[in-house]
Formats: sequence, C-alpha cells, structure tokens
Amino acid sequence: MRRFLSVCILAVLLTDTLCAADLLPINCAKAAAYSRSHGGEALRIEQGGKVVFEEYGPGYSATTPHKIYSGTKSFVAVAAMILAEKGVIRLDEPASDILTEWKNDARRSITIDELLSQTSGLDPDGDSINNAHDALAAAVKIPLISAPGTKFHYGAAGYQAFGEILHRKLGGFGDAVEKSVWHLVLNPYDIKADSWKTDDANHVLVHAGMVMSAEEWAKFGEAVLRPRNPTDHSKPGLGFAQLFVGHTANPAYGLGFWLNAPQHSPRHQPMSDLLPAMDGEQLYSGGPRDLVCAMGTGKQRLYIIPSLQLVIVRFSDSAPFSDGDFLSRLLTGHPHPDKHTH
Repeated sequence: MRRFLSVCILAVLLTDTLCAADLLPINCAKAAAYSRSHGGEALRIEQGGKVVFEEYGPGYSATTPHKIYSGTKSFVAVAAMILAEKGVIRLDEPASDILTEWKNDARRSITIDELLSQTSGLDPDGDSINNAHDALAAAVKIPLISAPGTKFHYGAAGYQAFGEILHRKLGGFGDAVEKSVWHLVLNPYDIKADSWKTDDANHVLVHAGMVMSAEEWAKFGEAVLRPRNPTDHSKPGLGFAQLFVGHTANPAYGLGFWLNAPQHSPRHQPMSDLLPAMDGEQLYSGGPRDLVCAMGTGKQRLYIIPSLQLVIVRFSDSAPFSDGDFLSRLLTGHPHPDKHTH
C-alpha cells in the first residue's frame, strides 16, 4: 500500500456541512482519499491564504515540480489581460492585423479573444503543432473548420497563434511569450516555474509545457483569487473579470479557465467537443457558481472558489477522476449525487 503524508490543521467543527469560512478536516480527508484512489499524487488546499490540508504521495512534496500541461494556458491568458490593460494588445482586435497571412481568407475576422477562448474556428489538432520544428509558425498555417466565434474547439492552435502575435509584436525582447509571462506574472508574484518545454526553434509551448510545484501553482491561484484592482500599485490581484466570462459557443470556458456553468440547450456540438478536459456535463453541478479551474492533461487541477477563499492544487498520474465527485466530498462530505453525470 502506498504511504501518504497527511497534514490537516483546521479546527474540528461539530457539523459535517460546509461552513461559510471553514472546511471540515474530515471532509478534507474524504476528498484526499478519493483523489488518492483515483491517481492523485499531490493535494494542497489553501483557504484564506493559509494551507489547511496537504497530502503528498511517495516522491512528492510541496516543492516537487510536476507538469501542469494545459494549466499553462491560464498563465498566458492572465499575461494577455495585463498586456491589454497596458494597451499593447486589444482583445477585440483582429489577429490578422499582425498575422497578415490571414488577411485574404476567412481567418481575417478571428480576434485575439477568440484565440484565447478556443472559439476561433481553427482546427485544434495539436499533432501538426507539437511535431513542428517551429510551433508558432505552424499555428499560422492551421486552417479553419468552423466560422470564427460559432463553435468551441479545444486544442493548441489558438494559443500558439497568439504566441506568434506576441512574437511579431514584441520579438525584439527574445521569446515574447516567455518574457511576458515571467515579467508580468511570475516574477511580480514570486511564482517560480521549474521549467517550460520548448520546440526545436527554442520557443516555449504556449498551450502547454510549464512545470512547477504545488506550492508555486497555488501562489498563482491565490493571486487570481483576488479581483484585479489596477490602482493597487504594489501587487494588484490577477482576477480579471473577463477571464471568467463564458462564450456563446461554450459557456463553460472563459479565457484560459474552465467555468462551473451548464451548457446551453439545445446543444449545437457534442459534449465531447465542448468539455474535452472534464468528466460529466458540468465542472461541479450544484456547486459554487464562482468555481473556476485551470486544467491540464492527466487530471492536473488548480481549482479557485472566490466565495470560499479556496485554492486547491491537485497533481495526478492520469487515472480516471471526477471533478464533481472530488469537490462534493470536499465541500459537503458526500459523493456527488448525480451518478449519471459524474
């Protein structure tokens, strides 16, 4: 049997339901047991900026680096919001203003917002990007499979295309995406990334590739937990409201973050297209509406629930896992009642 180190430092309460300010230790343990039995390798729960529970499998600790895969997209989306705030880009500007190769075809109307919200209509197939010598240049060659803004296609293309936009706008500063994320997000908030995978042209993979520890990913979550206040010149929160607004094509995805929203009915796309990273038809049906999540391949998770001041990091070995079942055990102490969905 695998041995786990568990630490829970919340005071024991008398009820088994979620209180406004506190999680129950027994519920933390139930959620941890579920995570552990479904491939969990590390779990870190912070509430109100303090660690209230952490559990690490063999070979892991709070500071052990782990791949977060598509969790990288959230860092890029936050950096994009800061660049928009500074006037370097506009979310509503046509990508073809910079990617001039798109001027003479149907891609001309794709906006930066649509690239980051996965609604650009570009073919999401990552193989043509992941196997390319230069993944940024490869993204510019990706064709449309849907009219821009009409459908949701989750993949690498939109974020890599956005990376090429930054490369052309800010190319004089080296790898523009890496520099932007480090300068605008990581360094100011004392977040350390262990590494960031690059392609053969030495560009970081914009859609994936960051490696960091549970402790560091939680730092990012704590910064995103705080609403953006640009007048706070010391360290304003990174919780830009626009990150958490769903789109018509998929209300459950904002900019780089998955949202706890149900799908519109009737559906215009199969659920497998709309929610490729999730189990069930909603992140956590019946759960907090302000729940958002940065997700990575293999069930890597950064959950953020502002109303409960919660930040939760989970690393996994890719075993099957239900977000709703895990979160229900944590917040209510019970498995999720909708067995069909979860």
